[in-house]
Amino acid sequence: MRVFVAMSGGVDSSVAAALLVEAGHDVTGVTMQLLPEGDAPGECCGEDTARSARRVCDTLGIPHFILNMREGFSARVVEPFAAEYARGRTPNPCIACNDRMKFSGLLGRVRTFGAEVLATGHYARVVSDSEGMRWLARGTDAEKDQSYFLYRLVPPALDAVLFPVGELHKSEVREKAAALGLPTAERADSQEVCFLGPGQLPRFVGDRYPDAIKSGPIIDVAGTVIGTHRGIARYTVGQRKGLGIASAEPLYVVGIDASRNSVIVGPRDALQAAALEAGDAVWRLGDAAGGPGLAAGSATGVRVTVQTRYRMRPVPATARHDSGRLTVALDDPIDSVAPGQAVVCYVSDRVVGGGVIECSS
Repeated sequence: MRVFVAMSGGVDSSVAAALLVEAGHDVTGVTMQLLPEGDAPGECCGEDTARSARRVCDTLGIPHFILNMREGFSARVVEPFAAEYARGRTPNPCIACNDRMKFSGLLGRVRTFGAEVLATGHYARVVSDSEGMRWLARGTDAEKDQSYFLYRLVPPALDAVLFPVGELHKSEVREKAAALGLPTAERADSQEVCFLGPGQLPRFVGDRYPDAIKSGPIIDVAGTVIGTHRGIARYTVGQRKGLGIASAEPLYVVGIDASRNSVIVGPRDALQAAALEAGDAVWRLGDAAGGPGLAAGSATGVRVTVQTRYRMRPVPATARHDSGRLTVALDDPIDSVAPGQAVVCYVSDRVVGGGVIECSS
């Protein structure tokens, strides 16, 4: 099988490529050039990524190509990210990059080069049910599972992707890299936002949306002005530190109103949400409005576990999809549900859908 491996310059994609070579496949490494030339604030996507990936491919004896995808990355990931922060929301650029760049743009490009499948170093799995339908599932290593970032991956793309390290634990991946003498064996994991260095977010957003870094009122849940913020781009729901407010009890950001340039704060219990709504949803269990589904759904909802952040513990809920919108009723309230984040729904270890959070209550 002819496989192209998305090489990020890290240990996971390096071992993914090595495992495919060992399995006897025709393997080619490919690296997306995403950041502006000479700009490498993070541990992935910069110029060092391509050099690191090339060294690994040389060690494995496989070809390596670099694809310039900077324009698409800027238009589809970077600029929407800034726009969301300017709206007082908390976007996840890794989800956007996987959806709009890797498993659409990159997959399409490598197919024109004759690739049968695209492999990555994600800690996730693709499993088949009794009817042969393929599903995205959690990786074996619960601490590293990355299915949350991939929830938008559905057929037919699922039929053309591989996750070679999805059955492994991170420790096994590093051991394999060391045993093979790969130059990435001890390379540190990349940071979450590859195109931003530490502390760069407010200026990054402010350069594009100056109003997002203008000061404005901090308001409590009763509507009283109790302080001044330093620009909404510096805050996110659930934040406690950096508010600059003296209070008898800890205060948290519970909302951001970009239209009024205000930050709303309250006690921890004001962060609690028992239900949420999400838009731009993908869903694989039928539609309450009668649309086609890939498996049996229910107008009253489906029992799922959900995550609204990557590292959170999955919690039980009932989810209902209707015409591209997802409503989730949580069994027990959770903290810090921020608009712009993703809610991802699972049945057992399979991803059944998700969407972008718009509001919670």
